[in-house]
Amino acid sequence: MEKLIREAVTRAAVAAGLPAERVMTESAKDNLTLPRPRVEVQMQPATYKRTGRKLGVTRTETRHITKRELYEVGQQVLLNVLAEDESWLSKFGFDFVMALPKGVNDERGNWVGIRVQKATPGKPPVKRVGEAEIVVFTRLNTLFLLTFTGRVTEDIEHDLVTDVTINPHWEK
Repeated sequence: MEKLIREAVTRAAVAAGLPAERVMTESAKDNLTLPRPRVEVQMQPATYKRTGRKLGVTRTETRHITKRELYEVGQQVLLNVLAEDESWLSKFGFDFVMALPKGVNDERGNWVGIRVQKATPGKPPVKRVGEAEIVVFTRLNTLFLLTFTGRVTEDIEHDLVTDVTINPHWEK
């Protein structure tokens, strides 16, 4: 699911105006050598809930296929959007949320829902000497909490009886 999450986040970030190479994994600390603006993706532990419900049945001429959901998976992701310009950050935040899809299909064809839970703006306190503000580096960020909900499924296949031969010479 991590690859799917990175692709969805990268697509939305590019649609909002950020180059794809600026979407990266979380750095150990705020490194001044990394370019801004950028998005740092941090995966949280996934939660699994056993369900076992039946999702659907498909029947062909030779097979009977039952699709079952084994687990419901919830994956939370923290996105730290780091910028130097406050107006760019607010515009990007709005465009990013608008560009995120409602959900996507994973490689097995299962729907993975995407939801933005909250966005927390971060701005360090202003450094002052008397009445004057000292601005050396502007470090602005917004921390987005996204939830991806998917499922682990299995297909149970049964062969159907396709050919029946009745023996007409059956004796008593």
